[in-house]
Amino acid sequence: MKNRFGKVFCFKPFPMQENARTVRDTNTCSTQSTHSTWLAKRSLRSVYAQMFLCGFMVLWYMPTSQASLVDCPVADILLSPVQQQCLNQEINNNKINLLASHSQRISEGEFLLSGDVCIMQNDLRMLTPEIYYHQAKKIFDTNGGVLLQNKDQRIAAKSAKFNSIDMTANLDQVDYFFLDSAMNGKASHLLLNESKSSLTGLTFSTCAPQQRDWEIVAKTAELNHEEGVGTFKGMSLRFKDVPILYLPWAKLPLNDDRRTGLLIPGFSYSDNTGIDLSLPYYINIAPQFDATLTPRYLQEHGLMLGAEFRYLSPRSRGVFEGAYLPSDNLRNSDRGLINYTHQTRLARGWRFNSNLNHVTDSQYYEDFSSSSYITSTPYLSSTVNVQGSGNNWQFFAGINDFQVLSQSITTQNEPYQTLPELGFNWFQYDYQKQLNYGVSTELINFYREDSGGAWRSDIRPWVEKQWSNAWGYVKPKLQYRSTHYQFDDNRTDLSRNLPIASMDLGMSFEKQLDDGGFNSLEPRLFYVYAPERNQTDIPIFDSRELTFGSSLLFQTNRFSGADRQSDMNQVSAALTHRSFDPNGREQWNLTVGQIKYFDDQMVQINNQPEDLTKSPLVIEYNHFLSRYWNAGLSLHYDQAQSEVERGLFRVQRKGDNQSVFNFAYRFRRNQLEQFDTSFVIPIKDQHRLIARWNYSTRSNKTIEALFGYERKNCCWAFRLMARHYITDEQGQSNNGIYAEIQLNGLGSIGRNPRRILKQSIPGYQEAF
Repeated sequence: MKNRFGKVFCFKPFPMQENARTVRDTNTCSTQSTHSTWLAKRSLRSVYAQMFLCGFMVLWYMPTSQASLVDCPVADILLSPVQQQCLNQEINNNKINLLASHSQRISEGEFLLSGDVCIMQNDLRMLTPEIYYHQAKKIFDTNGGVLLQNKDQRIAAKSAKFNSIDMTANLDQVDYFFLDSAMNGKASHLLLNESKSSLTGLTFSTCAPQQRDWEIVAKTAELNHEEGVGTFKGMSLRFKDVPILYLPWAKLPLNDDRRTGLLIPGFSYSDNTGIDLSLPYYINIAPQFDATLTPRYLQEHGLMLGAEFRYLSPRSRGVFEGAYLPSDNLRNSDRGLINYTHQTRLARGWRFNSNLNHVTDSQYYEDFSSSSYITSTPYLSSTVNVQGSGNNWQFFAGINDFQVLSQSITTQNEPYQTLPELGFNWFQYDYQKQLNYGVSTELINFYREDSGGAWRSDIRPWVEKQWSNAWGYVKPKLQYRSTHYQFDDNRTDLSRNLPIASMDLGMSFEKQLDDGGFNSLEPRLFYVYAPERNQTDIPIFDSRELTFGSSLLFQTNRFSGADRQSDMNQVSAALTHRSFDPNGREQWNLTVGQIKYFDDQMVQINNQPEDLTKSPLVIEYNHFLSRYWNAGLSLHYDQAQSEVERGLFRVQRKGDNQSVFNFAYRFRRNQLEQFDTSFVIPIKDQHRLIARWNYSTRSNKTIEALFGYERKNCCWAFRLMARHYITDEQGQSNNGIYAEIQLNGLGSIGRNPRRILKQSIPGYQEAF
């Protein structure tokens, strides 16, 4: 029978009728087959069962995600119907079962099973045309090839010899396949005993044998199954028959146990760093501790050393990361960063968290980070807190610190540290009576160097009642807010007290359509009243004016934090219309809403009152054109100025073949106007073009542009990407080139651009 290797295997099914096969069980064998049964008990239960136990571990632990290409060839051998029948039979009685056409005693001490011999025990299978047993030598010899299989793997060999005295097995011209993944390979010779294996002419790959795009080749391998370590000599990694990595000697793990050693290097290029080469070294300290040291060469800056330390316990986990660059060639100073995150489960409902961050200078991320989001971060936050929660309460205690990175933030505008911040919420929900009540409390000490700080307490008891049915609800709510300030300097303590009353009404109407679909109409009214309190003497510690949008239509404060409580005598009206198809899938929705102000807005961050009579008109429309297309439009229309204050238009298409198209237009009056488009275009299944362009028409500048090519095969992927992006508030930019070869089941070589692609292109999915 010719298999998919393109060579002939000697698995020749004998022409016979099914009822002519001899079926034997270890409990019912006759005297003639006693030695065959002994063979099975002594050999199969030990040597070849142990062979599967060691798993023919020619590979170290690797992820086994699969490519999704439908035309990928199958990495396996062809089987005859009789062999398939043997492999597919379910045996779960722990007995050894024999199937063969003939069994005979050749001479004294020599026995033969022939004719598609199938030996089964639970999930273990052994198939061979003939098997000889030499009683004196305690040797079992196959003729015509052998096939071994369990639930995880399948092994085929041209010949096999088992010795039940020293518990060894010799196999020649071995081919192996892992059934739960694409891993497969060959060996010219395999010598196996109870604890060790020796292989010659070894190969490994996740590519199919007839499409060997990459593979690992080793001259010899010594596998220690007890220690879980293999020693490989003359090992090389070949891609398209070209050696790209050679190791004369390597010691590699054979299981998922962590081992100390080198990891795959990273490589990229950018204007800020020049050539960027990193070589991580993993250190397995203990089962619950490990570390990674990463020397990194940056052509424009010098040599940097990065370190990561991780720990894990039943109740805690944490990661420490650091980097240090002595005497930066470009900045003429020592540079580095420290990140530390920790979590501990103290008790049921209680946990401790810390997230500490520090960099040596404000330009660190501009020079060394590839993320435009990180480079635009105005400050780094560090927090340490304890949180607790129960059925009807929540507790929070923590401290917060900030390191300013943005050069546009002056000393007077730096955020305050909170040393400490305490919060406690208690609430009671009665779902039968629909009566809810509770209290929210907060106590914070604000501190900033060379500035006056204060202790601030904020207490808000509240109660709400709801009446509801299938078509609507009415929910009144009453709050009382009491805020008190005790300053660090000689200023007099300040207090602010006021009630807040709100009424929320909503209804839902549905209309059945002739085609089986239906439309819904959902009106909502929200009235809120909060009397004016003079707050001009209260400094701003953490309050900011919230960005107006549809969510602000139904809030009782237009400011974050407790330094400002807006005076409110207003009603919000909104109407949402939805359309559904006969299957219940939403086709489109439209929401229109606006706030009507009955009084001037006296409380402001800048203490300058406003006299608006109504808010901008909010219009939001989403259309789900099909399973592939969706679009959305959001407008804030200022009726007083007859102008659009804010706008967003977006459209996206996602295909079954992982194709993606995105387009967005963003507008904010006198502040921002941007186009943002991106796409992923498959070409002949295995090739993809990837691009994004984010352009500011207000400043006539590209914010980010990238273009890349990606090829994904059944067992590997290649990515090449060029990128231009803004790195700071002054508009300085950086250009970078990223290249990566990703080998399915092994890892990747180069600098990984996939994180950048996922952040920049909504809907992007990687090949593996």
